[in-house]
Amino acid sequence: MSERGRNTLTGLLLLLNFVLIVVFLFTTYRGFFNSDSAVRNLLAQEMVDTGSFFPPGWNYVNKDLMVVFAQLGVWPLLYLFGNSYTLFAVVGVFCSALILASAWWFTGLFGGATWQRLLALAALSGGLSAVAAEGMFGQSAYGFMLMLTCLTAVLAWKSLTVDGKPRPLWWALLFVLVTLSTWSNPQRAVATYMLPVYCGLGAMLWGQGWKTRLKSCLPVLLATFAGVLVGAALSGWTLTQVNNNSGVGVAIWLDFDGMMNNAIRTLQGLIALMGGLPTKGTSMVDGLGIYQALRLVAALVLLVMMTRKVVQLCASHDSRARFGGGVVAGAASCFVFLQVTSTIPDMNDPVSVSRYLLPSLALGLLALLSSPLVPGNRLSATVKTGLGLLLAFNTALVFNPESMLYKGWYIPGREELIQEIEAKGGRYGYASYWEASPVTVLSGGKVTVRPIVVINGELLPMRHLSSDRWYEPEAWDGETFLLLSDAEAATVNWGILTRHLGQPVREERIGLRTMYVFKENMSRHLPGWSLTLHDPLRIDASPDGARTVGKWADAVGGLQAKPGEGGYLHFGPYSSLAAGNYIATFDVTGTAENPSQVVGTVDAAAYGGKTVMGTTEVLGNGKQQYVVKFQLERPVRNLELRVVSNATGNVVFKGVTLA
Repeated sequence: MSERGRNTLTGLLLLLNFVLIVVFLFTTYRGFFNSDSAVRNLLAQEMVDTGSFFPPGWNYVNKDLMVVFAQLGVWPLLYLFGNSYTLFAVVGVFCSALILASAWWFTGLFGGATWQRLLALAALSGGLSAVAAEGMFGQSAYGFMLMLTCLTAVLAWKSLTVDGKPRPLWWALLFVLVTLSTWSNPQRAVATYMLPVYCGLGAMLWGQGWKTRLKSCLPVLLATFAGVLVGAALSGWTLTQVNNNSGVGVAIWLDFDGMMNNAIRTLQGLIALMGGLPTKGTSMVDGLGIYQALRLVAALVLLVMMTRKVVQLCASHDSRARFGGGVVAGAASCFVFLQVTSTIPDMNDPVSVSRYLLPSLALGLLALLSSPLVPGNRLSATVKTGLGLLLAFNTALVFNPESMLYKGWYIPGREELIQEIEAKGGRYGYASYWEASPVTVLSGGKVTVRPIVVINGELLPMRHLSSDRWYEPEAWDGETFLLLSDAEAATVNWGILTRHLGQPVREERIGLRTMYVFKENMSRHLPGWSLTLHDPLRIDASPDGARTVGKWADAVGGLQAKPGEGGYLHFGPYSSLAAGNYIATFDVTGTAENPSQVVGTVDAAAYGGKTVMGTTEVLGNGKQQYVVKFQLERPVRNLELRVVSNATGNVVFKGVTLA
């Protein structure tokens, strides 16, 4: 076949897959739409409502400010249209085009024929697998990481090689991109974008004459160093102006056995990313079984071929090939190392956490398929082209469980859930994180549901990729509902909840969930919901109160810890509180043989007790009230008003008032 014919066929295949991405986003993905995906629309709405690029009440996670992310596409559209899933899909199509365009630019580093580069993009746009398609084109988070890695690498190469007047322009573009990506998240920028580029530079410099080549690298090094410094400074300053919460834990080393387990699980995840894991329990000898066997073998062969190709690129005589190979090697080495040796991935679900490896895997696939074919080696050319075509048809073969159009993507009953909530009069309510935000976006704003979490039986706002404004009494006036599954409802301390809210005015059964309707906005009465203390907050002791020691004593009308019982007589309510001056008045009585004996303490603490804002000793002299005054310079999360018995006397707790 002529070169032109190959270009036409691979171009048509890429076009077909892009059309299938559009179909996926407007139809199939609606059934898989989740809370992480909904952030795109909800953050954009907050930007519009507050008139701020960084909404002051928004709760960012892991210092990720999302300066360059998909909400930028939704943001301007909200001035023209209502917030809906349609906007999500429209912006998703645009983002997918940007991701593929950046990948096309990146494939130019490897010198392959046009049809090879088109085939590489066709394979990528086929989705690879269900988990890869979700991360790359659905939620788009890992697609954006791939895009920024490709753009950073290409801008660095252009800055190295373009001669004449345009060269400073490439330096400036590289500086701006590095600044923005570092501003978004400095740690991610260094590990995901900078490290691969520096590995590429290192591979290019390797060998004789490196000093001469180093001179051409200096502008790139200066532009990237300056971008990292400026971006990190902007990130640090911005984080002082917004809310930031921890999500993924700090990386901790595993022992050797743990590393070996993670290594096997990482291999499992890589195979899954390429759609190579057969469906457990299905036949091996029917059409689907044979196809899945082919995908499993293909995934293993691709892993070997990609690794071999990266090594060849790094050893090439061509500096451009060495640079491209170094970029891929740097990205893959960093994330595979973290995946195998640290606690960052939750290997209880190796397929889900394999998404961390998606950008690196995509870079390796692009490098393999867009590198020149070896002259005279028909077997190698046939295998590589065949594997590319196999991946490119991933979505077109709709019987394939890894296809983006596979019906198994749908979460059953969710559309019916939204219709039922609306039919039963639900307009504003609260539910678990994974339930809440999708309903808000999918309903087009007809039903608004905000995420909550149950901690020690108490309902609290889920301040994770959410806004503090959602939990203020002013957010909604009228009935609100609580949507819980039976398992979630069993974790709620209904005694405490009804003391604050009263009994639900009605309960509606919707599928496997119950909608508990209350006559007013729940945030008006539940402690720890509003950041502003509108009225003094009173927490009375109760038999089912949060504690580790003591028992309810009817004789004293409170919780009592006797001598020998050391621990928390009261803790909670894990409130969020704005900056200001506060007074906590504890109705606590201590008695002991020696009136001067310290029998316990009362305090105001946050962050699991790591920060104590104020504390007072409880003496055994029968005094009935203790006051803790404290000042908050910044808002705090998880505020606790604690009563602690040290087991040396009798301590009675009747309640505490915060004002």
